[in-house]
Amino acid sequence: MSAAPDVLGIIERKKRGRELTADEIAALVAGFTAGQVPAYQMSAWLMAVWFRGLNPAETVALTDAMLASGSQLDLSCLSCPTADKHSTGGVGDKVSLLLAPLAAACGLAVPMLSGRGLGHTGGTLDKLAAIPGYRTDLTNDEFLRVVAEVGCAVIGQGPTIAPADGRIYALRDVTGTVDCVPLITASILSKKLAAGPASIVIDLKIGSGAFMPDLASGRALAAALMATAARWGRRTSVVFSDMSQPLGTAIGHASEVIEAFSALRPAGRARAPADLVALTEELTAEMLLLARLEPGRAAALARVRRAWDEGLAFERMLRWVSAQGGRLAPDREDFGLVVAPPAGEATAARAGWIEAVDCREVGLSLGDLGAARRSVEDSLDLTTGILFHARIGQRVDKDQPLATILGGGGPAARAAAHRIAGAVTIAQERVDPPPLVLERLTSPAA
Repeated sequence: MSAAPDVLGIIERKKRGRELTADEIAALVAGFTAGQVPAYQMSAWLMAVWFRGLNPAETVALTDAMLASGSQLDLSCLSCPTADKHSTGGVGDKVSLLLAPLAAACGLAVPMLSGRGLGHTGGTLDKLAAIPGYRTDLTNDEFLRVVAEVGCAVIGQGPTIAPADGRIYALRDVTGTVDCVPLITASILSKKLAAGPASIVIDLKIGSGAFMPDLASGRALAAALMATAARWGRRTSVVFSDMSQPLGTAIGHASEVIEAFSALRPAGRARAPADLVALTEELTAEMLLLARLEPGRAAALARVRRAWDEGLAFERMLRWVSAQGGRLAPDREDFGLVVAPPAGEATAARAGWIEAVDCREVGLSLGDLGAARRSVEDSLDLTTGILFHARIGQRVDKDQPLATILGGGGPAARAAAHRIAGAVTIAQERVDPPPLVLERLTSPAA
């Protein structure tokens, strides 16, 4: 076994704002992955990075070190163009559950590595855990076989794909170091580069429910992502989307799966929450454009809607879930998943127009219901959740329900309802709803 790195010296240098070498960063990451560097020291280094940052060279070095901690997939066996999408995290963001099979139905191969929840946001893997039998721990060969046969697969990193990121990711969630541009950049790209897609679309959330509160901070993250991805020759596009309020209606693991899969039914596009549909369409169309399967946005959107309305995406979703061991009952409205019954409501304190939502507080209310982690070891209640009815710009009456609490027991449900009611600001004058897509950036290589 190689000697452990001088971790204390690395922490001290970064604490004082000094630049670390690529070798120092590689040694730290390798030592942590091998168990030579304890979690408390890595936590201290993450906090030093949160305060002092990493420059572009250090960010590339961290991404490289996390990527090198595991294997990289060879996608040359796939006949379709390879593409992936990543979201920086939001409340009620279940887009990946729709987008993966929809993009596959449009002619893309989508090898998607996803993560668990961070802070106040939900994770795709946590949502998929609500499906009985669904395996997120496929071997690399199994993963590639499913993508080749079905067109998409969604798994966790596992022990061989960027394992350093998996361990660091869990620490960030419980050490207050989630919202850090270089750490986010390295985490996203180490997974995406290991999975090997030729093009990557980033859904970069902006607003009170996102880790980037405004466009200025979002652009800084986008620049870091695109510069680092370009070093690896990846075509990259960033879509800045609004996260000043939850996406869709359902918040919570099983309920989000039901909302997503219901939307994919042949007639579901017209019945599903309009913001969820619009963002899924935009991001899938962006994937088609980046992979050069369509010449323009109108043609790409038309292709997406055709695959959706003709039931091709729904059929692909059923094949994908089954291929990974999941058991669904597609003839049932709830797909056979277990969702807790209603246990309370958050109501409007007065009449008026909804002016703002502290979306982060809404996400944290899942913690009140046992559906979000507060420590690495926490297990999740996948049945509890929230049906969030309020939308910015909507007129409400006094005592009108803003959200329905699903499960959690009496005190927990009341705590969640109180938190949510306090997160909604009601104005006396009409308010315009915010735009869903705020801005787009595409790498020059695209």
